[in-house]
Amino acid sequence: MKGTWELALIASASLAQATSTASLTAAATTVADTAVSAPSLFYNERVQLTEGVLADVSVALQNETVASMFAFASNSSSQSTATKRSVLHSCKLMPGDSWWPLDLIWDVFDLLLGGNLIKTVPLASYCYPEWPQYNSAKCAEITADWLNSDLHMADPASIMLPLYEGRSCLPSPYNYTDSCTQGAYPTYAVNVSTVAQIQLAVNFARNLNLRLVVKNTGHDFNGKASGKGALSIWTHYLKDKSYLPNFKAANGYVGPAIKFGSGIQVHEAYEYAKTLGHSVVGGEAVTVGLGGGYTAGGGHSPLSSMYGMASDQVLAMQVVLADGRFITASSTENSDVFWMLRGGGGSTIGVVTSLTVKALPQLETTTVTFNFTVNDTPGPNAFWAAVGSYLDNFESFVDAGTYGYYYIGASSMEIGTTYAGDTDYYFRMESFVAPNMSVAQTEALLAPWFNTLNSLNITYTPWYNHADNFHDAWEVAFPQEYVGTDVVKTASRLLPRNVFQSDDLRNQTWAAYKDAVNQGLFIAGFHISGTGIAVEPPTDSALLPAWRDALTHVIVGSQWNFTSSWDVIESSSLFVTEWMDVLREIAPDSGAYMSEGDLIEPNQQDAFYGANYPRLYALKQKYDPTGLFFALTAVGAEDWEVQTTDPLPYSWNNNGRLCPKSS
Repeated sequence: MKGTWELALIASASLAQATSTASLTAAATTVADTAVSAPSLFYNERVQLTEGVLADVSVALQNETVASMFAFASNSSSQSTATKRSVLHSCKLMPGDSWWPLDLIWDVFDLLLGGNLIKTVPLASYCYPEWPQYNSAKCAEITADWLNSDLHMADPASIMLPLYEGRSCLPSPYNYTDSCTQGAYPTYAVNVSTVAQIQLAVNFARNLNLRLVVKNTGHDFNGKASGKGALSIWTHYLKDKSYLPNFKAANGYVGPAIKFGSGIQVHEAYEYAKTLGHSVVGGEAVTVGLGGGYTAGGGHSPLSSMYGMASDQVLAMQVVLADGRFITASSTENSDVFWMLRGGGGSTIGVVTSLTVKALPQLETTTVTFNFTVNDTPGPNAFWAAVGSYLDNFESFVDAGTYGYYYIGASSMEIGTTYAGDTDYYFRMESFVAPNMSVAQTEALLAPWFNTLNSLNITYTPWYNHADNFHDAWEVAFPQEYVGTDVVKTASRLLPRNVFQSDDLRNQTWAAYKDAVNQGLFIAGFHISGTGIAVEPPTDSALLPAWRDALTHVIVGSQWNFTSSWDVIESSSLFVTEWMDVLREIAPDSGAYMSEGDLIEPNQQDAFYGANYPRLYALKQKYDPTGLFFALTAVGAEDWEVQTTDPLPYSWNNNGRLCPKSS
């Protein structure tokens, strides 16, 4: 019995003739929109792959073996030869493997995609003479913009945190070696503009046992959009949006809503909502993709203490599942998918093409920004007392619907912590956000804390910014953050209300903050709740339950230099993971936000998913039995390992072959 690729090789001559004479074109058809209770499909969602289209492809190719590579999944005994070859939970193929698709197959795939297949190269390859792309002028442009999110999100393969793709190709001075390799940047990417293209990519990857990743913008603390040898689905340009002033959702909600393509970013969502006289829940970071892993993972927001998490806002979504089929999910239609994708994490069972969310009232909003260093205080004791007074007020701040984003460390540059024992302490309030509050109301809320700062002789100058809408206040308070470096590793913990209601636990938390900084770590924290004061949280959500009782989300990080060895990275990573036991012991029944969590978090499933995990895992097996979708922190990740090629333990980054977990 000849194998799949022997058959393909035998047929290659006739296939080449077919592709040149049959005018093989994009595999898609435009279907009618039959939605009743769901929002109307965008035009790009009506351009779909169907069985009829696949039959036409088979006729044009004159090669059943190759045509079957694009078939939908089937549970019948007549499933394709290619699908049979995709052994359940076998190692994913890599370039150079004997069964890796021939160039001719990739050419056919590109034709069916309408020319939207990209053979990727590392963004910084322009800086390396051994790469064909080498161009010193282009290199200078890339290097100048390297820390800017816009550069990386506009590239089909680049991610914001290259540590997790293997530090494989960075420009000077950010590189630790003088070479450039592909690393865990995907080998190919599909720049999708239609549902049909996503379906083709999903089917192709599943049937040929390729590693598949999804990139929206590339924002992710753990590099989910990277994968060595992978095919990437790039959803960044799914930018449609539609206002639904009187939407009737399946869950009983009646009111204004907005449907967003999954490539819409936070700043675009906020801007559009403002033009309509509304607000929407989105992230603090300007360039995060609203419909990617952000919402799927729960999505915390400057509006969360008022309205809850981003996942709480979703009323319906359109999804391409692992079998290649396109569905609508709501509280009554494909309700288990709807439940899972509202807080159960991204890279799990499908690719979201759009989501419909609540359009909230337009809110006047006040933001406050300020900082102080140890030099603005009588000394270290006063500095830490000032930090403690902030923790004393967490409960009242959250119960007023506000949000605070702050940094604590020790550095003359007020970034990170320079070294263990550094006493250049700083506190930086990136922004205190008070939705539905005037400046006077915000000042009154802050008065107990600021009175304490005054009594401690702290010098600080708060800058108040007010607007009659959320977007304008947010825009000036949250500039784009730096990305592109590989010098930080973080871990996180949610701390619940009872911690701040207990003098003992609150003091333990304060002491932990101080200890972290003194040991060379830094803190990026938020006072926040996943239960908004203005609404009741939904019950049909897979969100980590610990979010509902949280008063703060604490990120603790370690750092090193651009030229640090992998040994330094490993030891630094282990140190912050182990140090976090302090916060785990303070809040043992809580958890951690998966999208900003520790890649090597102990008891990961419980920490990121809590009591929801057994059901999430069962649904993962139901909807994605071959493990097509994978990420190192996603549901089902424990079944797989990345056989890391860098000198790190397995699954510490995405730079390696993806295989079933070793027994």
